[in-house]
Amino acid sequence: MPLDTTNIKSFIDLNIKEIKTVHTVSVMLHIPYDTLRKTFLRKERIPLADYIMMKKVEVIKEHLLVADDPCFVICYEYGLREDSGAKIFKRVTGMTMREFRRTHRIH
Repeated sequence: MPLDTTNIKSFIDLNIKEIKTVHTVSVMLHIPYDTLRKTFLRKERIPLADYIMMKKVEVIKEHLLVADDPCFVICYEYGLREDSGAKIFKRVTGMTMREFRRTHRIH
């Protein structure tokens, strides 16, 4: 039976806090690592690791807008170290978490 990437993406969306790497998804879904990684890339045209990071940034952005939690707490909540979370966030959005919060939050 072919791998359904829609189900994989839904699983990631629902479990984003627990997912740290592609390997984590592989273990949680009982799908061989290489099969998961290659199939996802072939069908979605984006590496699974990039998809996971993109989803983490999406939920971090939402969190920044609705809560006053410090940035490092938000990073840890979504399975990222503060330094790597900040770098990923800036690479994807073009701004720091504080800048994003200040720019997009309605007071």
